[in-house]
Amino acid sequence: MTAAPVSSSVSSLLDGQGSPSRRWADLGVVRASELKGRRAGRPPAPTPEPVEPPPEPEPPRPVDREGSAVLPVAGPLAGVLPGGGLRRGSAVAVCGSTSLLLALLAEASRAGAWCALVGLPDLGIQAAAEAGLDLSRTALVPRPGPRPAAVVAALVDGVDVVVLDTTLPGVRWPAGDRQRLGARVRQRGAVLVPVGAPGTWPGAEVELRAEGSAWAGLGGDGTGRLRSRRVRVRCAARGRPGEQEVPVLLPGPAGECAPDGELPIGAPLTGPPRPVPDEPTRIGAVG
Repeated sequence: MTAAPVSSSVSSLLDGQGSPSRRWADLGVVRASELKGRRAGRPPAPTPEPVEPPPEPEPPRPVDREGSAVLPVAGPLAGVLPGGGLRRGSAVAVCGSTSLLLALLAEASRAGAWCALVGLPDLGIQAAAEAGLDLSRTALVPRPGPRPAAVVAALVDGVDVVVLDTTLPGVRWPAGDRQRLGARVRQRGAVLVPVGAPGTWPGAEVELRAEGSAWAGLGGDGTGRLRSRRVRVRCAARGRPGEQEVPVLLPGPAGECAPDGELPIGAPLTGPPRPVPDEPTRIGAVG
């Protein structure tokens, strides 16, 4: 993804040289890749003798809001989302599944998009990495304080996808706050992903939820290793009659969202999932 020049539309979190502004730290933002010792699949490295000071972290790059109007998603999810991905300027609600949330973000993150997660203090960094998120382009605000709407509004200025936990204790989301955030998201060309119970964010253009759960990997005697989980993803979209659904492996054997072509629509979540290749289906550029 090619970065665009710094402009007033994306400079809220950056200074004139494209470096993190003071506001970045004031918001309580932490880059996921800076949380040491929690990356997936990497054993602790031996402590080297100090030679020189470590380099400064790479600053956030200005978001290319002139590129594609739709951010890519994993292949199984593209078939149920309007436009085949995350449309800029829209709100896409995710209900009841952290795994589904991470699967929704993974392809856009790999393609170079910045993602910010507001709330969600218990989100596992290892799980995010295994799902496919680029931790160097993932910002965390685990405790946004008493005014999360202001934090989200600031992040929308310079981040492609902003996830918001709508279940934060003591926080209410009146219609006025939701409408103002929606207008800002449309103006800035970002994607807002509210997370919570179905219907929590009435202004969402799309609502995704995962239903059912059937793990595979154990033998008849109860021994073995859990390798994949079969779920049914349902998608409701504004202006589209009814719901669309797709059976997926979430996670698949490789840890990411994978298709499950053997489960008919509406069938029980039973039986072993179909074999999947080592490399899951991917759509869009890989960053």
